[in-house]
Amino acid sequence: FEPRKTRDYLELVARENVRLSRLIDNFLTFSRMERNRHRFEFTLIAVAEVVKATEEALADRFRAAGVRLEVDVAPRLPAIRADADALVTALLNLLDNAYKFTGEEKDLRLRAFAAEERVAFAVEDNGIGIPARERKRIFRRFYQVDRRLARSTGGCGLGLSIVDYIVRAHGGEVRVESRLGGGSIFTLLLPAAANARGAAA
Repeated sequence: FEPRKTRDYLELVARENVRLSRLIDNFLTFSRMERNRHRFEFTLIAVAEVVKATEEALADRFRAAGVRLEVDVAPRLPAIRADADALVTALLNLLDNAYKFTGEEKDLRLRAFAAEERVAFAVEDNGIGIPARERKRIFRRFYQVDRRLARSTGGCGLGLSIVDYIVRAHGGEVRVESRLGGGSIFTLLLPAAANARGAAA
């Protein structure tokens, strides 16, 4: 009944609740993907709104875990035609992966910037990195590079396949840069609104 221990336990329960909620959301999304029943609601949205919603969804968890998250949104970015909730889900999955595959010093970065005629969202970490031979496989369903680490962090190998599915549904692509022991950068490239295909149809 010591106040400090009570607070520690409550924070642990809160973190586990968030983790399990993400896991359930991923399984539900995967189930809809498998049955071709996932429906996207495409609207014109501001890039800064997507980044803000992502940051707010993780703020308490990252603060409690001592994670340093740097957020950088370039000015005057064009709008995008997207399903805002789905895009936030993709970014949350990337940040969750970044969180799980970094050590005790967790320095993460979320950026949004223009990339020619597209808008880019990049998630960068200072984690363990990904071997070159694994970089295409990581988007397969249930694939895990390090099963021992995945078990200890509660992963199931669906997060990146869902990211890839969401981004392709938006007419975009995912790129990965990584160096063993030097961290990874996942970049989502989406068409700016003027160049977006009729994804809502």
